[in-house]
Amino acid sequence: MTRWLRALAALLLFTAAAAGALAQGRQPDGLLAIPPLARVSDFTGTLSAADRQALDNKLAAFETAHGSQIAIVMVATTQPEPISDYAQRIGDAWKMGRKGIGDGLLIVVAKDDRKVWIAVAKALEGAIPDVAAKRVIREAIAPRFKSGDFAGGLSSGLDSIFKLIEGEGLPTPAGVSERQIDAGEGALALLVPFIMAGVVAGAILRRVFGRPGALLAGGGAGAVAGWMLSSLALGAVAGIAVLIFSLFGGMSGAGRVLGGRRGGVFIPGGWSGGGGWSSGGGGGWSSGGGGDFGGGGAGGDW
Repeated sequence: MTRWLRALAALLLFTAAAAGALAQGRQPDGLLAIPPLARVSDFTGTLSAADRQALDNKLAAFETAHGSQIAIVMVATTQPEPISDYAQRIGDAWKMGRKGIGDGLLIVVAKDDRKVWIAVAKALEGAIPDVAAKRVIREAIAPRFKSGDFAGGLSSGLDSIFKLIEGEGLPTPAGVSERQIDAGEGALALLVPFIMAGVVAGAILRRVFGRPGALLAGGGAGAVAGWMLSSLALGAVAGIAVLIFSLFGGMSGAGRVLGGRRGGVFIPGGWSGGGGWSSGGGGGWSSGGGGDFGGGGAGGDW
């Protein structure tokens, strides 16, 4: 019984540590890291899984019908960096918007700072000039945020933004886009940090508990991934991958996977973004790569 209690404690510690690391991603200079691309990312735990999924579905439907790519990022604070600078860095990294059109838009919410910023790619600056972005925040978003209805404020803000974009007369999507074909690659990229953490935990747990440790690592990684990404399917993929690495790597194999002869930790390739974050939803989405966020946008508070 004591052995299984120790296993449960280790699993809980792994889960808490993984969730905390993902929620507190910062660069060595103290600035927030750029999170992996996702339609809806909530690193504050404010939005429920149902809220995130509803917003993601709303954004996906608009993109399918009109082509423009829009994303939401919620963080506790962007300090010491101004929210506008943080939004600019995300826009530059993600490059949302269709190639040749560049119709991307980003909503950043700093909950503890009580600030919102709408960053607009150049192709949408005509549809959403700074004064219009401020009006969306002031009239659609801020009143609901003041009452604690963050999901409602974001949904209302999106409705206002959709109307402005629809009136711009941008080209409509033609057929099935290449981003749908590449969706699987985007989903796998989101899973890499969970698998990486799970493999490390699996090596430790298997060394202590033998094969049951691999099961604990796979279950923990799957649970964390499924919760953070709001997707049971992605959680299952992460859990199975960690289980396979942990089981078939064995004691010596795990050592090789985790760093080989020198005992270092091997970091699986294919994941970038400047820090240890994963999104709070929206897995499997890929950027059109055409957005040029040249500084357009406006902010407000509540």
